Amino acid sequence: MEQRIVKLEEAIAALPTKADIAALPSKTEFADLRADIANSRVDVHKAITDNHRWTHNSLVAILSVGVIGILGLLFTIYNTNKSVPAPQPQVPATIVLQVPAQAPAIQAPAAQPATPGASPQTPAAPQ
Repeated sequence: MEQRIVKLEEAIAALPTKADIAALPSKTEFADLRADIANSRVDVHKAITDNHRWTHNSLVAILSVGVIGILGLLFTIYNTNKSVPAPQPQVPATIVLQVPAQAPAIQAPAAQPATPGASPQTPAAPQ
């Protein structure tokens, strides 16, 4: 029992006195402290909100780029598997010659006499 009384006396000695309570900050100082804490809470809340926006927008951008990349890859694979039509053999272009229907007869020049005053010989007509 003695030990219990000793412990209670030590606990009572540690309790604050009226002088200790008078030395505590006043209620106005607590109000200033509470205002500072409220301002800090607003700043922290704003920082968290900004961080949330940046994180959300970054995630949306990363997913959008990924989806576009996958669609581009699938489009490329789809177009690669398409069979390309075999090239048709080239037929050489035909050359068109236009010949008149009746060519004018070309007459040989008349033979010149070897001696002046002699008449040219005419060939005999075929029979």
